[in-house]
Amino acid sequence: MDEKNMHFANFNITFGENDSPMLEHFEDIIFPAFTSGLIRGKKDVLPYFSFDDVRIKEINGEYVLVGNYIKSTEYKVITTVTDGVLVSSPADVPTAPYSRFIIFLKNHRMVLVRNETNSPDIRSFQKTVRDILAKYIQQANADRPKESKLPIAIVHIVDIPLKDSIEQVLKDVNKINWLKLKFFPLNNDLDPTPLARVMKNDMQKVGSKTGNLVFNSPSSKEGIKNVIEATGGTAVATLQVTDSDGEKRRIQEGAFSATTKVGYEGNLNASEDAYLIEQAKKNPAISITSPENLKIYDRMMSTIKKLIGQ
Repeated sequence: MDEKNMHFANFNITFGENDSPMLEHFEDIIFPAFTSGLIRGKKDVLPYFSFDDVRIKEINGEYVLVGNYIKSTEYKVITTVTDGVLVSSPADVPTAPYSRFIIFLKNHRMVLVRNETNSPDIRSFQKTVRDILAKYIQQANADRPKESKLPIAIVHIVDIPLKDSIEQVLKDVNKINWLKLKFFPLNNDLDPTPLARVMKNDMQKVGSKTGNLVFNSPSSKEGIKNVIEATGGTAVATLQVTDSDGEKRRIQEGAFSATTKVGYEGNLNASEDAYLIEQAKKNPAISITSPENLKIYDRMMSTIKKLIGQ
């Protein structure tokens, strides 16, 4: 059986000055923006990015937002072999690699499954969500009176780092010079550590949307692994390290892969969403749901049901 790469992330989106959780604006922003036909880029300039076949489904008693994330592009053919002879045959061949996304509305965790090597990744997905939400809100607000304008979207689609990936990235590190954790408004998630809760409390006191916590010259690599794993997609980790050969380098956001392989034959399609969800839930991080998230999910369930089939 062939395999696909499944990427785990926290689909963390809040709205406006009060950091309203994602589901409070699911009906008037998230769902209509994803189904609006808006794109990132321009259709006459490749590549451009779009969503397709976006729907709400109820699978095993849980509501999910699913769809295809498409990169419309082309590849250049320079030479081919004809009758055993290498010949120049320049051509531009259109192609549209895509990924399948599944967003769990109960806890806003998500997976992005890449159909092929060139399918767009989670970093690209985040850029496109930011861009399309901003465009949609701007267009919608042009026709709205001041008192009913839609709030801005604050988008942080963050990797859920897996332990094996953290260990792999830090394997050849001789020294960690510093670790920086970037905190941002959470979508009704509980901060995973007391330190994070204190940090968020202080951010609220000073009226800041984001904050950075820096650990200088930490001596315990094992401790750093545990701290990064504990964030669970609720903070972004960046490190400066010294390798075993003495070279300094920066480990950026996204370096700690949250990817696993799942068996899959052929191209990704909507009929196999239940199977992808079954595979995704083998990772416990996908099922973690805070009491506040469960409360708003239950409150918004009738609204979500109303959008099925649209």
